[in-house]
Amino acid sequence: MKKLLIFTLIVFTILSCNSDNDEVQNDSDYAEYIVDNSIESEINFMPEEIYTTNETQEPVLKLKLITSEIFPCINYGLSTTEFINGNELIVRFNQIIEPELCLTAIGPATSYIELPQNTNKVTFINGSIIDKYSIEINEQKISITLIENNFTTSLHDKTFIFPENSFAYVCGTNTDNTNIYTDFSAIIEQNPDFIEFEFEGEGRIPYPETTYGNWVNHPSKYYKYTDSAEFNNLANTMNAYSSANIIENSGVTISIYSWNNIKFYSWIEN
Repeated sequence: MKKLLIFTLIVFTILSCNSDNDEVQNDSDYAEYIVDNSIESEINFMPEEIYTTNETQEPVLKLKLITSEIFPCINYGLSTTEFINGNELIVRFNQIIEPELCLTAIGPATSYIELPQNTNKVTFINGSIIDKYSIEINEQKISITLIENNFTTSLHDKTFIFPENSFAYVCGTNTDNTNIYTDFSAIIEQNPDFIEFEFEGEGRIPYPETTYGNWVNHPSKYYKYTDSAEFNNLANTMNAYSSANIIENSGVTISIYSWNNIKFYSWIEN
């Protein structure tokens, strides 16, 4: 009798698990989007503002998709199909795309897809498996909340938007000339049109948060401006300061990154 009871419990548990899987795999709201194609890798994703050219332009909001699996070429891609259902973005994964020409470095397969500003829900479909997230997009940040997931992971639950008319001051120095970091930021702050600000609360900052590879990687500073001519004149200010204070190839770097893809560098004539 005891063995029969144990066997009954095991069968009940298995049937319950299968029932749960069927519920995940057969969501009737998405039946029309389900196809036989699927990919084997799990997917990481994050919202990201990018620039489509090297010219001055406002950033475009995208959803970056990244496989957890690493491939032998850095330029593997992801084939997806997107559907818009009201304020819901539905993303169906089709296949991994092997490049015709292999860029010889390992890396994940990646893809960028459009993320409409009015999106309030993102649904991912891989074969018959469905993952769902709610999403809020406002002028300050993008917030992602898990509803249910089986094969996807949100890398950043909160991501800040580039503030309009803003820029980042990014500086790296050697150990014996760290004053360059504070000296040039003081020059920036002498201009009343440049007001320093901080990204408040939790979230991934879209600007570089520090330099990388210098002996001293200083934390970035962020500023807003009201006059674009004053901002553009920073190029001349940087040229003059760099010529007088930074030895070429000395390992000291200053970079200015603007919200609309304008960049100034201390090691070139801007």
